[in-house]
Amino acid sequence: MLGPDEELKHDVLIKSRKRMEMTGISDVSSFDEAEIVVQTENSGVSIEGENLKIEKFNSENGELILNGSINGLFYYAKKTTRKKKGITDIFK
Repeated sequence: MLGPDEELKHDVLIKSRKRMEMTGISDVSSFDEAEIVVQTENSGVSIEGENLKIEKFNSENGELILNGSINGLFYYAKKTTRKKKGITDIFK
């Protein structure tokens, strides 16, 4: 376990857009087959794709491994739970 003054190092490795290995992940906020939202110490990260599955998540060392067809990786300045808006929400 990390001490109070230590941050998790964050790295991303994508293999052929089919497998992603990440370090420095503090939490998995939400997940389904189309999007996985995770938290680092400094930001939220959204992974979008198809047939996404979490193979492994270790909250103690911050390791996350996922498989599926990876279409995008997006960082957010602040931690987020990121809720998608539907077309009806846009025109309210």
